Amino acid sequence: MPSIRSPLVSLLVGLVHAGTLIAVALTLGYSIGPSEYTSLGMGWRYGGLVIVAAVPVWLGLRYRIIAPLIALVLTTGYVLGMELVPPGPTFRDVAELERLAEPTGITVVENGLYIVRYMLNASVWAVRFSFLGLIEYTVRTRWKRLPAVPSPIVLISIPASREQAVRIATVGGVLHAVVMLWFTLRLGLTVSGEFGWLIYISSTLGMWILAAVPLYLLVRHLVVGPATALAVFILLNVQAEFTASPDDPHALYFGAWFLYLGLLLIVAGVEFGLRRLQIAQRLRMMT
Repeated sequence: MPSIRSPLVSLLVGLVHAGTLIAVALTLGYSIGPSEYTSLGMGWRYGGLVIVAAVPVWLGLRYRIIAPLIALVLTTGYVLGMELVPPGPTFRDVAELERLAEPTGITVVENGLYIVRYMLNASVWAVRFSFLGLIEYTVRTRWKRLPAVPSPIVLISIPASREQAVRIATVGGVLHAVVMLWFTLRLGLTVSGEFGWLIYISSTLGMWILAAVPLYLLVRHLVVGPATALAVFILLNVQAEFTASPDDPHALYFGAWFLYLGLLLIVAGVEFGLRRLQIAQRLRMMT
């Protein structure tokens, strides 16, 4: 019964989370009702709001992993706060902004659409929350000063064997690559030129490498820094969509992924170096 209770409670919380956000959005006048989408589109959008809350809650109930849950509360609280706290969303016709004589019927929303963008990008947030959970699980397993996870995850042993680490890194890399490719296409980022499709392929492969390398280092060698930096990179990418800034960081993240990989490797090198210094100091104290 306890094994069934956690998923059921998590699903219930996810449904409440989705229902609350959708109700607030409809109250504010956003056109995100069921009639606005096909069945598939509605399932993707509404289901995303359910999953993005259900996963952190399940990790918290089942394994007492709290970092994803804290991140969820902060993110959802930020979204609701930006929508409900003044000035709030303002609907204006393009004619008003362009100083046209006649209304165009095209509405622009200022200081709003946070819930809509949160819903559209829920899969990206869910991947980030999952990575945060894996980071916390590794840290609490590695550092004895922190409370251990009461019930270890069966499929993840820390430190993981080489084969298991490769599997975890592969799965995490695929999740990251698929979500980031979808995110890129949704944002409408295009590559001009005859061989633009090659850049898409190489960048998608880069998205896999960008997640697989730090996740492998995390579960195999207990190197926390690169995975933490990856979670920060994902946050910077998806959070920028709340304001729809013209300086979108995702174009650089997707197109110049090797720069971010270099940063992750630098972080890994620094952490390895600090660890060796600590070992050397302990040996000196023993002698």
